[in-house]
Amino acid sequence: MKRILFATVTLVFVLSGLVAAQSADEEYLKAMQLSDNCQKVQALDNYIAKYAGQGTTNEHWAYAYYCLTPCASKSAQKAAEYGEKAMTMPGLDDKTKIALMATVPELYNSIGQVDKAKAAARKLIDFGKALSEAKLGLRLQAGGYVMIGQFAEKAGDNTTATENYISAYNILKDGSIIKQIRSLADKLYKAQKYAEAEQVLRRFYAADQGPESATVLAQTLHKQGKTDEALTIYREAYAKKKTAGLARNIAMILNGQVKTDPSKTNEAVGALIEAALFNQKDSGKLLEQAKYLFVSQDKELASSYDKIAEHNKAIEEFTNSYNAKIEGKSEEDLSEADKRVLKTLEANIEAEKQAIARIQAGQKGVLDKFNVLVAQAKTRLGR
Repeated sequence: MKRILFATVTLVFVLSGLVAAQSADEEYLKAMQLSDNCQKVQALDNYIAKYAGQGTTNEHWAYAYYCLTPCASKSAQKAAEYGEKAMTMPGLDDKTKIALMATVPELYNSIGQVDKAKAAARKLIDFGKALSEAKLGLRLQAGGYVMIGQFAEKAGDNTTATENYISAYNILKDGSIIKQIRSLADKLYKAQKYAEAEQVLRRFYAADQGPESATVLAQTLHKQGKTDEALTIYREAYAKKKTAGLARNIAMILNGQVKTDPSKTNEAVGALIEAALFNQKDSGKLLEQAKYLFVSQDKELASSYDKIAEHNKAIEEFTNSYNAKIEGKSEEDLSEADKRVLKTLEANIEAEKQAIARIQAGQKGVLDKFNVLVAQAKTRLGR
């Protein structure tokens, strides 16, 4: 009898446990099926209040989705704490963990708890370091540093912001991180904090020494009128790694300086040729500019281009007159006077063409020298 009674009591407890588990599962599923996010959040909160610590199947998911579900009226404090709680519990997949690690720092920062926000972002960095998927791991680490940088920037700590943005860029050479650094510098410039803004970009270049960091610093210096220093930065970076952008920027600065300092003409010619070889899209324009500067050093040759233009204009005028004379007429319609005029026009056109040919023959020696410079640059750059 006692055995039967014990077995009955045991069965009652087992069945009551199953009923409770089924009830918990049903409540969780009902909560997740709600289309209104704020109602869903409230239902999940009710679920947690009722079943927390009881080992229900979906407790970890309830904490996670309370944190991740957007709702303007939910408690950011509670959402952050629930997110952290979920990450300590077994059963979450990596995708959900990453989403929580990216969300919790932002929640803490939104309520002014910066230290907790930074600590949460560091968890994302540590998770990225331990991740076997290398590319994703790097993105998570960089993302964590960017978040810490953003929190510091919002708090007015630009030094810490810069340090973390640089740490992020050292891990992941991504254009969005450069934009973040540039945005910080631009914001400081608008606030007339020129020295601080420049310092941000100098620290970025000092840490990176790459073409991207050189470009943002040099462009900023150039805008301030510090042209020589900008040119120095561009050249430093170009010596380490030759890129189309650096070559073009060097050429543009030197081309501008020639107007006030003709002694830099040869430098500008060389820079324009190299820029043309790197920038295929604008190669023709850059080479023409280089040729123009090269030829301009020979005053007589430079004036010959104007003479060619004059002869071409004369050819155009004679040709228009010739066409007007014969328009709508056959050979029989032309009078002897017309034929004499046409013969004179033909002779004039031929004379202009011969004049152009003589000038171009005179140009050939100088242009051959220019072509040698182009060939030498191609060999030097391996292009």
